[in-house]
Amino acid sequence: GGAPLPLSPPQNGIPGVGGRQNKSQAQIDRRRERNRILARRTRLRKKFFFESLQKDVADLQRENAALKSIVRSRLKPDDARALLSRCNANGRLPSAIQHDADGVPIGAVGGIDGAGVNKLDKEDFSLIQSIQNSQQCFIITDPSLHDNPIVYASDDFLTLTGYSQEEVLGRNCRFLQGTETCQEKVSRVRKAVQAGEDVNVTFANYTSDGTPFWNSLFIAALRDADNNIVNFIGVIVKVVGPEPGDSEYGKVLK
Repeated sequence: GGAPLPLSPPQNGIPGVGGRQNKSQAQIDRRRERNRILARRTRLRKKFFFESLQKDVADLQRENAALKSIVRSRLKPDDARALLSRCNANGRLPSAIQHDADGVPIGAVGGIDGAGVNKLDKEDFSLIQSIQNSQQCFIITDPSLHDNPIVYASDDFLTLTGYSQEEVLGRNCRFLQGTETCQEKVSRVRKAVQAGEDVNVTFANYTSDGTPFWNSLFIAALRDADNNIVNFIGVIVKVVGPEPGDSEYGKVLK
């Protein structure tokens, strides 16, 4: 459904499920602002870890260069060339974290910036890369923050839904739901997210001006090296309607 996770009326604070109802607008605004602040902090932490990774790579590259120099000085030229021709680790590194001999990241003059992060994103994370190359309409949420809010929304998502970045960030994706959103499917999404499982449903979502559309939503968990869920990604595809066999097949949105 438009946004990544459960898109249903408040219930339990599970991604996409609702929290308590009847909250005042002031409470909602405060929580949304708190989520935005936490999302910014998350980005800063990622920037710090990325810079640390760049430093480690630079140190390893200097050590590698020293070892290559030793090989060239100690072995016969033909033997050295044959050995060094198999040393191609640098070519397999994402360009965003490669450094030249001076320790300066290639393509990131003066250190890491948004472009550098974007390069790492495109080259190092295969899932995000495949989505960027095919389905451009997607959002990313952070389950470590209250109510699993959206922390990134692609331009195509904003174009499809009619919302601005400011209106989307820090909010749970349930704001895309409306009167014709199937609650059984919302429940299915909620349970899958809670279990960290992939899920795909087609249900009614709404643009900012209240226009309904059929959203074929696919949600997957993004995990770290320890298999902990760090984010959820929701890919949104506007379709003509549910496929045959779906409980809402043939339904016309009003």
